[in-house]
Amino acid sequence: MITYFYWWYFEEPLILWRAAKIITKKIFFSFSVPVLLRTLFDPWKRDVAYVENASLQELFNIWLGNLISRIVGFVVRFFTILIGFILTMISFVILLAFILAWFLMPIIIILLIINGVAAIFNG
Repeated sequence: MITYFYWWYFEEPLILWRAAKIITKKIFFSFSVPVLLRTLFDPWKRDVAYVENASLQELFNIWLGNLISRIVGFVVRFFTILIGFILTMISFVILLAFILAWFLMPIIIILLIINGVAAIFNG
């Protein structure tokens, strides 16, 4: 019986904690958050135009196109990073709640059994 409680309260929570860290990292890196943070201000899909010996109007149009490409890249990356952070936090909270429930489950089961027996005898 003591080995069961040792396993339940000491060994298995460590395994659950490691699994929670792995799952959280997988979600975080599946959104490529570190890469997106490094390339936050890069043009969208590396869409940049270069022209030599262009007129002032053409240079302005190219500059504006490159600026729009960077803005689109920033917006898409920003929202992807935001969603990645939100889903990482949500998964972490859910996994922590699961680990907490793991600790409380034996107590809850005993309380439910006592409550059920009391309900049977009390009618």
